[in-house]
Amino acid sequence: MQLRKALTGFGVLAISIAGLTTRADAISVEDARTAVDAILMQSGISATEVDARMIDGDAVELVFDAVSLDLSGYSTPRQLAMDDVLVTVRDTDTASQVDLDVKLPEQAKMLAEATSDQRDLTLRNAGGYLRWDTARNVPVTFDGFADFLVGDEPVSRKHWLINGLIIQWLPEMAKIAWQAAEWTGPNREKRGSIKSANFTLYPDDDGATHLDYSHDGLWLPSLIQPRTVRVKTSSAGLPWSDAQPIIEKGFHDILTGTAPRFARRQIGDALWKKAAQNGAPVKVDEFYIESRGLEALGSGEFLAQAAARYGFIGDFDFRLLGQEKLVDLLGTPDNPTILGALVPFAVNGLAAGRPGPQGTTEYDGQLLPDGRVVVNGLTVFRTADGS
Repeated sequence: MQLRKALTGFGVLAISIAGLTTRADAISVEDARTAVDAILMQSGISATEVDARMIDGDAVELVFDAVSLDLSGYSTPRQLAMDDVLVTVRDTDTASQVDLDVKLPEQAKMLAEATSDQRDLTLRNAGGYLRWDTARNVPVTFDGFADFLVGDEPVSRKHWLINGLIIQWLPEMAKIAWQAAEWTGPNREKRGSIKSANFTLYPDDDGATHLDYSHDGLWLPSLIQPRTVRVKTSSAGLPWSDAQPIIEKGFHDILTGTAPRFARRQIGDALWKKAAQNGAPVKVDEFYIESRGLEALGSGEFLAQAAARYGFIGDFDFRLLGQEKLVDLLGTPDNPTILGALVPFAVNGLAAGRPGPQGTTEYDGQLLPDGRVVVNGLTVFRTADGS
């Protein structure tokens, strides 16, 4: 048995992955090991090979136990551990490329010093496909999936659940999506749920970078819930050739143990720096928000700027349907409710609207370099220092 460095891990859950293509010549066991070793050395996971054999006359199956991946970006050190990981390796019709089919076991653990940070993991039909360039030692495509993933904290019984998870990386697209998710507090007290979510980055025909985000059915224990959100953004000044390596690194970090929230923040920071360097405006081509009978539809354009208080300056406009519901909740500047008194900028902004078509209220806004927000000519928010 041989100790080897690591599968391409799937972030928190080690789903390694990617594209399928036509089979080519048979691959030997040693050639498969060589190809897998080149992949494993980049992931930082240790694993013990327990079996290796030819199957179907043109593929090699490798089985690993004691698979261990250090996780980063969390408040305390954590580690993902699992046994019985199956990796099937096939040659392809493309020189210096191999396909890997990875199947993960149904049970795994997140290990940590503190019991409250430990998790028992359940993974149903989790795994994926990876096409690997053996000459350059880089992934070409990956495609990961899981019917569902569950994490249970053994003492408090906190848990999270994700159904229908998909993670994809192709040269012209990056995508994370799922069909349903929920998370709880102690003894599974419901803290939140979401019906579906989709985050996709891709270029258009002219090479501009696009980001589409949507979610539906968000539930939170709060008065105002953005139950449905759809945002379409683009930036011609931030071409895909600049954005792709940033996004690829971020997805690779997620797949090799970096906390998804931390990796997303790294991607966002790097894209912002590149946009600021290019002087690239980011267009919000469309955004739509629905919450408890409230609907807003609008657009905007923002410029990444290092000197700006919040990193961006820009303009936005939207139409709101259901303003009266928010007035009932927040009040008016002259007569705010208790909640409205806690968020006076929201009350002032709400009151600054002007009548629009079909019962809507219209808002035109600006985000200024000093952090002020101006709506229909009225400053509705300024920073704590009064600027």
